[in-house]
Amino acid sequence: MRGLITKFCFFGSLLVLLLGAGCSTTGGGSATNGAAQKPVETTRDGNDWLNVGDKVRVVLDIPVAPPPPTEMQIPENGELTLHLAEKFIFKDKKRNVLEQEIRDRYVEKGYFKIINVTIEVLPRPITVGGGVRAPRDYAHQGQLTVLKTIDMAGGFTEYANKKKVKIIRGGRTILVNCKKALEDPGKYDVAVFPGDTIHVPESPF
Repeated sequence: MRGLITKFCFFGSLLVLLLGAGCSTTGGGSATNGAAQKPVETTRDGNDWLNVGDKVRVVLDIPVAPPPPTEMQIPENGELTLHLAEKFIFKDKKRNVLEQEIRDRYVEKGYFKIINVTIEVLPRPITVGGGVRAPRDYAHQGQLTVLKTIDMAGGFTEYANKKKVKIIRGGRTILVNCKKALEDPGKYDVAVFPGDTIHVPESPF
């Protein structure tokens, strides 16, 4: 009788161990799946994405009497008016996606049966001057901020006034405190658009 009880206890302990191992394996599997489902971060750098300030040329290629190409700068609200008063949002869109959207609109509304759309981004540099190590014009590429632009121009000079950096855009001036931006770029760093002028004042004090 005592031997039977011993065997029962042995098999009971073995069963508990096996169940425990099974639970552990299941938990590990869930953690792995969770990590695999983490979203991948994407960027909008490069010439495929259209940004505020980009100067674009839109060509509507149709078989009969095509309209002349349209050249415009993308405003801050992102909206441009094309042929036949059709309005489209250009900001934060990929060129090929917007080309298809424009084509579909004109076809669906019955304006044309055959149409090809081409969007070109025309070169429009930014100007960086004042208290930077390499002041000159630079090509605007991707999504730039004041700090990225100043780094591109070699960084601040010894006497640069980092608290009163100016962005000159379309006749208005935006003041940027780059000392604060260096401490908290997410809050104080400011976007730079094509055609902007960045001026860093200098002071020996």
